[in-house]
Amino acid sequence: MNIYDTANQLERELRSLPEYTALKKEVAKVKEDSQAFELFEEFKKMQKGLEQKMLKGEVPNAQEQTKMQEVAGKIDKNEVLSTMLQKERAFSVIVEDVMKLIQAPVQEIYK
Repeated sequence: MNIYDTANQLERELRSLPEYTALKKEVAKVKEDSQAFELFEEFKKMQKGLEQKMLKGEVPNAQEQTKMQEVAGKIDKNEVLSTMLQKERAFSVIVEDVMKLIQAPVQEIYK
């Protein structure tokens, strides 16, 4: 058994899941909707900036937090984006479960 062959098979199986297919379909819808796409890009940019700030040990200021909440509120009201994010969460649950299984051998070593 080659671990890379197993990993490649896992990738193929993830791509064949209905959750992946549903997410891919919703992402395409977002890309087709210029308003939804721009809002999502704005959200990702803000999220990345806040994550970088937090990695440095800094706390987002009130203005940044308020802006992020405003954008999140707009996303919730945008049906195309909110549907995509629901599909993303469903697929993410599967990926997180698989990652736990992959990491289990290393975690057992340290117990």
